[in-house]
Amino acid sequence: MGYSLGGRIALGMLAQAPMRFSGATIISAHPGLTDPAQRAARLRQDARWTTLLETQGIAAFVAAWESQALFATQSRLAPQVLAQQRRRRLGQRASGLAASLSATGLGVMPSTWSELRAYPGCLRWIVGGADAKFLAIARQVVEMRPETALHVLPEIGHNPLLECPADLAGLLCAAHAESVRVLDGECG
Repeated sequence: MGYSLGGRIALGMLAQAPMRFSGATIISAHPGLTDPAQRAARLRQDARWTTLLETQGIAAFVAAWESQALFATQSRLAPQVLAQQRRRRLGQRASGLAASLSATGLGVMPSTWSELRAYPGCLRWIVGGADAKFLAIARQVVEMRPETALHVLPEIGHNPLLECPADLAGLLCAAHAESVRVLDGECG
């Protein structure tokens, strides 16, 4: 199970050892870039983020990060929720985030699209309905692999963990119950 970068890491694990995982739940993640021009553009973008971290520090990075259109739906959240999220982000080390971007950014990580198509286990994909980019990706996954269970959370953006934790918890509990059935030979 993984969200965003954690989802990419989970997909990488599935790609490397598909038989070790009877099921996976992916939340708002990207299976990877296949187009060389898109990969090069993403590498440049991640290099800009890394430079910002290294030259201006964590506060400047967090301010820029939070202003991305990807997180616009979070403006509807309670001020205390946003403040707590901001404290978590500000608590990170700039050097650690820069290293993470350099090692696990979307431009660096390999594509897992073909491995996803062949994955034999149960795959659940959760995405916010207001997250147009990642909803389109989720729909591509389902088109390529129709047996994937897609759960779209209406009016939710990129981060369901922050935007609708109770709804997400319900889906994850259901996914856990499905996993138990998988062990008994079912997939649903």
